[in-house]
Amino acid sequence: MSLKKSTIKFIEKKCKVNLNGKTVVITGANSGIGFKTAETFVYCGSSVVMACRNCEKAEEAKKKLLTDYPNAQIIVLQLDLADFASIENFVNEIKKRKIDIDCFINNAGVFHQPNQKTKDGFELVMGTNFIGTFYLTELVYSYLLRFNHSATLINTLSLVYKFPKLDYADFYSQKKYKNFSVYSKSKLALAKYTHYLANLQGYSADFRGVSNVKVYGVHPGISITPIANKAYPRLGKLAKGLRFLFNSTEKSSLAPLFIMANNLPSGSVVGPKCLFSTRGFPRLNRISKKMKQGCVELVEFARKEIEKVNKARF
Repeated sequence: MSLKKSTIKFIEKKCKVNLNGKTVVITGANSGIGFKTAETFVYCGSSVVMACRNCEKAEEAKKKLLTDYPNAQIIVLQLDLADFASIENFVNEIKKRKIDIDCFINNAGVFHQPNQKTKDGFELVMGTNFIGTFYLTELVYSYLLRFNHSATLINTLSLVYKFPKLDYADFYSQKKYKNFSVYSKSKLALAKYTHYLANLQGYSADFRGVSNVKVYGVHPGISITPIANKAYPRLGKLAKGLRFLFNSTEKSSLAPLFIMANNLPSGSVVGPKCLFSTRGFPRLNRISKKMKQGCVELVEFARKEIEKVNKARF
């Protein structure tokens, strides 16, 4: 489980940063890229909050980390992005414990969930990857603004955000459901929201001054994560034989650390450096024009969707 020598070499060369006394929150940290992200931050001295839907699996992942890093400061908190009540409970727990957050990473997501819905009635993929993450971020962002130090907010995107278009008349793909299309739309929506937050001064008349929160997007390139392997088991087998074509979860996990170690402009996107950003160690990537278009319209739509649900709940 320990980090590879090439990873450690990259960290020492490109991600040299002292994270002692810093706290990072990672959603979906019990497996895949989220787990490796937790390991890289623990390796660099950070305390880690593992925000996971399945706390039993998260506790098992925590034990694995503590085996290699016995002095690590790790806590597990329950968070289900497909449940507004769970999101609210998680944020309330963060506030109750007065956790001083230096970096918050929205990593958790789902893929290939036909005919499934969130607890609040949204199509599960869009409802988790975007609506749930959006609601969580709205609550967390206001909390981060209270700190008298800088804070970093990172949203995990995907290369596929560059391909689709959002259709508000069929935002949840009820008319025509295709797994890849629904997933890519959820990541495009999250990319637009990332750009919106990074440029909040320009969108909000109520916002004054320079925010202490910097917002970034990261993407893993083409990486066979547990959710991808589950959806496409044949692709997982192919990846084992043709590893040079795919990015490892370890390399994919380094993008947030790269951001923390380098003074990048808020709104930047970081991903692999090789083969059209599909694999390799992270670097600053170009931003697609799609990420910058229609951001305000999207945020207004999402807030109305959340308002509808909350009115029904309360």
